[in-house]
Amino acid sequence: MTSPVQEIKERLDIVDFIRSYIPLTPAGKNLKALCPFHREKTPSFMVSPERQMWHCFGSCGEGGDIFKFLMKYENLEFYEALKILAEKAGVELKKISPAEHKQFGILYDISQSAKDFFKKQLEQSTETLNYLKERG
Repeated sequence: MTSPVQEIKERLDIVDFIRSYIPLTPAGKNLKALCPFHREKTPSFMVSPERQMWHCFGSCGEGGDIFKFLMKYENLEFYEALKILAEKAGVELKKISPAEHKQFGILYDISQSAKDFFKKQLEQSTETLNYLKERG
């Protein structure tokens, strides 16, 4: 059984969602825009339709999934973003207590931190990157 988070990600396209907040222009296989999280003159905000992720290559360095974008753009906690996205995606959420709301947010933050940590470790390990390139 898939989680509500996964179901929402499968039903909502990050490009369409972010485009409802900021204008995006094509940039190869991705789309670009001025980053909504800091002032800039040259677009550094990229959205990947293939990976369903966004990242700012400018001064803020922020990035993430559809949840992280909504949380950052609207200054929301995870569970608030979950409710909004679930409604947009037509995903029914079970009723949970306020304590569980907070727990959802903490777990989301932990998983995002772990993802960022392991990604950074992978990028800094030339031995591992070489192995993966050779392996194909």
